[in-house]
Amino acid sequence: MSQNRDITLLHPFLYSRLQPILKEIQDRLPASHSCKPVSIHRTPQEQFELFKKGRKFVNGSWVKDGSGSTVTNIDGFTKLSNHNYLPCHAFDTGIFNGTTYLGNSPLYKNVKFGAKKFNLEWGGNWVSIIDQPHIEIPKEMLFKGNRTLDTALQWQLYLVKAGTYTGVLDGMFGQKSADALFTATGEQTRNVTAWKKLVAKFGPL
Repeated sequence: MSQNRDITLLHPFLYSRLQPILKEIQDRLPASHSCKPVSIHRTPQEQFELFKKGRKFVNGSWVKDGSGSTVTNIDGFTKLSNHNYLPCHAFDTGIFNGTTYLGNSPLYKNVKFGAKKFNLEWGGNWVSIIDQPHIEIPKEMLFKGNRTLDTALQWQLYLVKAGTYTGVLDGMFGQKSADALFTATGEQTRNVTAWKKLVAKFGPL
């Protein structure tokens, strides 16, 4: 499984609800069709590669090239996509006819029903760039309504399970949290390897 499709990299809220979400979509598809996640976690560099599509570099800035082929307004560096957090707060659904991936199909309107089941945000409701395959956790549903704090909190919860963190569950990933991470995983930063080690050892939150 590629990192981009690895469901263990999903935020625990999405991970625990993924199958009911997909079933809600699946139930509305023709019998020969199926749906599954096709884009989960992205690194900032992977996000930047998507950002460059439909753009060209002019006078020190990336500007739209007029082709109409832009897919995102988020570059992954000056601003994070909700795919860039780890665990990530979003995923994109792919619809397949047999083994053939449908990159563009009116069937993607059914993704909204999967999002609606758990009051998640559907990219098909967006205005600037409509993204029908996309589902994400609204910020208001996260710890203190803050993506950064919530992300750190998920790591702290795992480190409590590991028995290496005894501090406050506040989403502030300081030195005490970092030391606990290294003790638990041997990793010095919150990276994919560290997260997968925690999930493999302790299961989903």
